[in-house]
Amino acid sequence: MAEPCHSSIFEKAIAVMPIDANTYSAHLDPSWCIATVPHGGYTASILYRTAATHFAQKAAAGKNRPGRSQEPIGLQISFQRRTFAGPAIMTVQEIKLGARLSTIHVTLSQTKDESAAATKARDRDDELEVKVLAYITLSLPDIEESSSPVKGTWDLSPPSPPGSLRGGLINFNALAADGIDGDWKSGPVAPRALHAAKHLKLYSPSATLFPKTVEERATQVVDQWARLVPGGTAARWSNEAVVYLTDLSLAALDRLGAMERTATGTGEDTAKVTTGTGLVQFWYPTVSMNIDLKTRLPLQGVEWLHSRVVTRMLRGSRADLEVLILDQNGELVATSTQVALVVDPARNHKGRESSGKL
Repeated sequence: MAEPCHSSIFEKAIAVMPIDANTYSAHLDPSWCIATVPHGGYTASILYRTAATHFAQKAAAGKNRPGRSQEPIGLQISFQRRTFAGPAIMTVQEIKLGARLSTIHVTLSQTKDESAAATKARDRDDELEVKVLAYITLSLPDIEESSSPVKGTWDLSPPSPPGSLRGGLINFNALAADGIDGDWKSGPVAPRALHAAKHLKLYSPSATLFPKTVEERATQVVDQWARLVPGGTAARWSNEAVVYLTDLSLAALDRLGAMERTATGTGEDTAKVTTGTGLVQFWYPTVSMNIDLKTRLPLQGVEWLHSRVVTRMLRGSRADLEVLILDQNGELVATSTQVALVVDPARNHKGRESSGKL
């Protein structure tokens, strides 16, 4: 069997195994965590795979027309409690089964106590608690792929920084080989605790990588190009991997940290630091996430994806994020709206009793 375009490493990390007709198991991988907590986008990729696996199982059992297995086009996710690296159980409730569109409700559950995962039976309901809830909408891939998009009047504003080619296009071969092209440059690099971000190679506008004051970082436009490099090995973006990417932008996290310091009066406008250096001062748990997959990627995947991340307001350490993901041709691949908190990172290292709930 050919290796999936997103690599065998990512495939293993999001693997889902059927237990019965409506129950599945997975193992949340520590190398896709933020400190000790599985990354929200990575967890969303497991939910995506659960939904796809569920409908593939139904098709294989003859409960759908042959070759008519539906796949996710939208996810509405609520993170109820802190997850941990280790075994997880996903339970599927079928809300609506349609010829073209279907909706399911998925719960991701783990043991109440992280240490119990290694000592107790994992399939007893009384030992599990719900960590993540999701409503997932699915559609037929052939319908999505055969439909020609009708574009509105929307465009990126302000425009994305230019590359070196005519018309401002980016020379991606040069960017990959040399780490620089036009106004784009390799970076930032993920801090040590952000394990999940180390599977990306990021490229940012050069100006955002220069030292900036807190005020400048709090108001900067966040753009990035990203390549998928699980375990440091180049791979290509798949539909599951796009879901992971919607929740990962180091510059956006840096901007949230600067906004929090502005709100609390702890920032020094005269002290300039490089984007990314302040990330370890805060933890940014995702509270809720809505993902709309606008374009299905080809089976062979794509190498580059562009993210534009907007935050309109932070108040009471709670911030909104709007994420747009586009391919090299400027076609919209996915959109996401999220709610995140900016909190003390010690929550990510403390025991279950002090940091299990937000």
